[in-house]
This record gives sequence, C-alpha cells and structure tokens, in this order.
Amino acid sequence: MRIYNFDLLAYPHVPMDIPGTPLPSNLFDPMEGCRNYEEHFYEMEHCEQLGFEGVLFNEHHYSAYGTMPSPNLVAAALSQRTSRIKIGVLGNVLPLRHHPVRVAEEYAMVDCMSGGRLIAGFVRGIPPEYLWYNIDPNESRGRFEEAFELILRAWSEPVWSYHGKFFHLENCATWPRPVQQPHPPIWVAARSAESIEWCAQRRIPIAQVYQTASQIEDTFNYYRKVARDDGWEADPGQFILCRHIYVAETDEKAREIAEPALRYFFTLLNRGFKQTASAEGARVRQALYTDKSFNYFREENRERHDFSTLGWEDLCRVGYICAGSPDTVARQLNAQMSTVGAEHFMGMFHIGNLPHSKVLASLDLFHKRVMPQLEGSR
Repeated sequence: MRIYNFDLLAYPHVPMDIPGTPLPSNLFDPMEGCRNYEEHFYEMEHCEQLGFEGVLFNEHHYSAYGTMPSPNLVAAALSQRTSRIKIGVLGNVLPLRHHPVRVAEEYAMVDCMSGGRLIAGFVRGIPPEYLWYNIDPNESRGRFEEAFELILRAWSEPVWSYHGKFFHLENCATWPRPVQQPHPPIWVAARSAESIEWCAQRRIPIAQVYQTASQIEDTFNYYRKVARDDGWEADPGQFILCRHIYVAETDEKAREIAEPALRYFFTLLNRGFKQTASAEGARVRQALYTDKSFNYFREENRERHDFSTLGWEDLCRVGYICAGSPDTVARQLNAQMSTVGAEHFMGMFHIGNLPHSKVLASLDLFHKRVMPQLEGSR
C-alpha cells in the first residue's frame, strides 16, 4: 500500500449564513488566505518527514472548497520545499485550457524543478466549471482527448505538429523536456464508463473518491473488465482510492474533532454544485454524460448519494470517511483497500476547516500507529 496526502486546500472562514452561489470574492480575506496556504504547505512538507509516498492536489475554480485554481503553482512551490516526496497534480482540467501546450510546458518545468518527482494528472472538471468558464460541455470529451494526445506528442517528439478538430499547431518544439522519460506517470480521475474505457485502453491508473466503497469496487471492476477485453490484466497499481481521514486516540475523540470540519466541507461542496441544479446546469450534466455512463454499476449501486445527508455512523459504514482510533482506522482502511483492490491510498487529512494543529496531530498518529498496521504498506 502506497500512502499519499491529497489536499483540496479549502478556505476555512466562509460564513455559513451566506446564501447562493457563487460566493462573493470579498469573503476571501487575503491575509487569512496567506496563512492558510502556508499551513497547508507545511502539512505537505511534513508528509515527506513521515515517509509518505507523495502529496497530491487538484484544480478547481470559483470555489472556497478548493482554492487552487492553478495547482501547478503549488507543485512548483513544493518542488523547492521538498526533496524526495512525489508531487502530484490530479489534475489539470484540460477542456478548460484553451492552449494545452501550456500544460505540457508547465508540467515539464515542475518535473525538472523537482528532479523528476511529478505525477501528471488530467481531469475533465465538474459541471459548474463549464458554466462559469462558458465552455461548451458538448465539446468536453473531444477537447480532453485531443489535448491529451497533443501533450504526449509535445513531450515525446523533438519537433512536432498537431491537427485536430480543436487544436492546430505546426512545426513546434517544446522546451523544457520532462526528466522522466518518455513522460511523467499519468493518473486520471475517472468514473463514467467512457472515461474508464479510455483510461483502460491506455493503461492509465484511475482514482476515485466521492462514492461508497461498494460503488468504487464497481468502478474499478469495470476497468478490470475493459482491460481483460483488451487483452491484459489490471493489477492493484492501476487504482487509487481517496478518502477523508482523521485519526485520534479514541473513536469518540475523532468524531468530536472531525465531524464539524466534515460538515463545513459539505457546506462548501454543496454551494459549488447549487448552480447545476438549474435548467442550465441540467443541460451541462446531460452533455457531459450519456445513458451508458453509469450503467456498469450493480443495480443497488446506481443511486448517486448526497453524503451530506448521512449521519456519522453511516458515513463510516459506507466508507466515505475513515476515522477513529489508530486501530479503527487501520481496520477500516485495510478493509476498503482490499474491497476495491487498490495499491494507492490518498488520504484527505485536512478536512474542511480542521485546525492546522489537529491535522498535524492526525498525520503524526497515522504515521506512528496506523501505518505499521497497514497491509503491504511502504
């Protein structure tokens, strides 16, 4: 089991009585933002001292629950504050990038600046971002796939050209080149059948988070089926499980500290999705997904859960959060990783507005008393 810290970098001071979306930007206090960035950076650095395999983060826009509109900047900063740990971006939202060459160039820079420690992630993005960026969602998959092909060409060919539906470039040479050849390892967050098939056909590892353990088992099993149909067997290294996680001395103490922070996170997350409840939002969802997208789930797993409505015990039962004493968390995590058949675990240790000191305490306890109990941990 390979252990990573996955950080959304939420803003911790949003008033809960502010209605609607988007949140007005004057609610962001720049000085609090400075402190928040520094605390999260310190936590990611601390993971290197604890022997974690890597730290990962992602890209979101117009959102208080993920204040990293440019995760490549975070990766560049961490490349200078760490020396061993892998640095992962999961990932750049390719359909929102009008010029994917910039992604190839910036990822190559980070790989050079870190001495070859980058995990290069790519995602399609969430429905609200298509509304806010005014991008046609009907072009989402085509733009993603073309941008990906273009980036691989930019990394692998000394002089290259590309002519597709969306991108036309002639006689280009990309400087710098990544340290890792032919390119850094690539991860993709994938849930729809179409995305899973696309990843399996290219043998790209996939990550999943906001589903029950049973649903993620279905997602990963569908990848395995596609791989077998394509003539190869997917091993656990193809799969990444991500979970909110909190470790305290007792189960009761973990709930006392982590549940309010998780409820704050749910409030921020739901604000970000409110706009897609509109008719325009429904149009975006319809364009992004097809009738096929989620038909691979077992019948009992096809319901899309609103986890914010579940109580603490149910959140632990379905696997949305791993929380409790070291023994409880080790048991939960070993069980989930066995169920879904994954080798990589990304823990979301900084939950919502959890205080910095509590995050560090959880990380330290996880390192000292949970990691020794994890099956095949390294």
